[in-house]
Amino acid sequence: MLMMGFILTAGAQSKSVETLYNKYKKDKDFFHMDLAGNFLNFAEGLNFKLDEANMSAITKSVERVKLFKLPVSGNAARADFRTLQKGLERERFEVMMEVSDKNSGIMMYSKGGSKIHDIIMLISGEEDNDHMVIALEGEFDAEAIAQAGAKAIR
Repeated sequence: MLMMGFILTAGAQSKSVETLYNKYKKDKDFFHMDLAGNFLNFAEGLNFKLDEANMSAITKSVERVKLFKLPVSGNAARADFRTLQKGLERERFEVMMEVSDKNSGIMMYSKGGSKIHDIIMLISGEEDNDHMVIALEGEFDAEAIAQAGAKAIR
């Protein structure tokens, strides 16, 4: 029983992200991508310059990427983000980074300590209809993420 529980939780993704995704998945204006497999091979195939920000160590850990843009705007999109944030907190995700500028911002949530399990980014653009969610599933080294973030900011 314990082994089955471990297997199920190891492959689990955020229920809050999945709930929001399912809310809009039948909407014809709902843009979404779901990539699984070896992300590093995919990124190298597109000639991304991963070493510039020391991202190769991080991309090797990505097992799945789920990206979607909300098909709503204004108060509805902000309400969806607030609901998602509360859900992530209930799931024990913690705010890893928050950057905001007037009408736009990025909030990054993660779960775990020195080994981070899953990263969720909530991105609100300057336009009132640009609200995106990016979920990275995998196991990430916190120090590698911090180093990549520091290099990317420079």
